Amino acid sequence: MKSIMLPAFFLCIAPLLPSTVMAADACEVVLCMYGKTTGNGGGKECSSAEHSFFDIVKKNKHGFLPDHTADARKAFLLECESADPDIISQIIRQFGRLRG
Repeated sequence: MKSIMLPAFFLCIAPLLPSTVMAADACEVVLCMYGKTTGNGGGKECSSAEHSFFDIVKKNKHGFLPDHTADARKAFLLECESADPDIISQIIRQFGRLRG
């Protein structure tokens, strides 16, 4: 009975523990990537947002798909409803098809 209780306890408590990996908010990514397009990098504060952007990569069995990657990155940035679509287009034109 004790051997069943301990794993059950950990399964119940696991969702309550804070996650060490936090995904960046889409608006934060838009802000940081727009700064990067204008030559004003955000420094250490923007490193996780930039990683979140460049971690969005689409591949198939033949390799990297730049157009699909750009579409997926654009879809992520569009989750920020307050972002200007022109700014998002500028970010995608400059960084959307690059490999992370």
